[in-house]
Amino acid sequence: MELEYGTDFSYWYHVDQDRLQQSVREKFHKHKYDEETEEFVVNACNISYFKHVSDNFFSLFLVPFLGATSRNAILNRGVMFVGSSTLFAAMLEPCPHRDSLLDIGAGSGNVTEKMAAGFTEVFATETCPQMVSRLTGRGYTVLGIDNWVDRSYSVISCLNVLDRCHRPMEMLRSMYNCLKERGGMAIIALVLPYNGSVEEGQEWVAQEEPLEMRGISFEQQLSYFCHYILQPMGFQLSYVTKVPYLCTGDLHNKYYSLSDGLIAVTVSPEGTPDEAVDNEGDTVTENQSAAVEE
Repeated sequence: MELEYGTDFSYWYHVDQDRLQQSVREKFHKHKYDEETEEFVVNACNISYFKHVSDNFFSLFLVPFLGATSRNAILNRGVMFVGSSTLFAAMLEPCPHRDSLLDIGAGSGNVTEKMAAGFTEVFATETCPQMVSRLTGRGYTVLGIDNWVDRSYSVISCLNVLDRCHRPMEMLRSMYNCLKERGGMAIIALVLPYNGSVEEGQEWVAQEEPLEMRGISFEQQLSYFCHYILQPMGFQLSYVTKVPYLCTGDLHNKYYSLSDGLIAVTVSPEGTPDEAVDNEGDTVTENQSAAVEE
């Protein structure tokens, strides 16, 4: 079939690397449109008009009773794609342990499956009951949204959750604490430019404690998030890239796309979440962080 925008999706991955902070640029890997991404896009384009019409009808019927995530779960629409199994394998390559994987906000488990190969145990968290059923059906152990912090893990993935929870900094600190015992790894995806909100029932509300992001462009905000939020907490950059955050479409569009910063960070067992340092080893000042906005 012929895709709506042809076959050149290179703009999804374009980053002006000269505008990245040096510590981020050194870990940046330019990704490209691969087979699994193409498969997702083609499948999204092949969803029938009748399917979209029927989904729209039943979704409108369910509006008084369920939020958007629950409706999509019931109708099996709004399927997400973040990255291919090949990309996740490259990001996980430096990880020394593959005992346990925790996927925070795992949804239906489609993305979890692309990371899960080789792990002895796979855990997940999810607030939507309909999604929880799908996760347990895949054989994943679903933990409560409050008790996942009581364990340690080899790897924690947090994909497009930090902008959809009330306290993203608290979540990052909990991830660090759950990883430091084993010296684990976290994989984080964040839509940039940042625009946080939280689904509560049938409404979207503002985050109670949003990330204090600076900058306007993708490059500026990616640099700030990595260098002035993650690194001061004790996370060490391992792999940084840009990917499209894809979602199957509806009657108006065959698919939707947002720009994701996809980041792998490691935690040293002896690491201490203290203060950020610049490339020469000096403490980062307020003036230096403000330079990201320029």
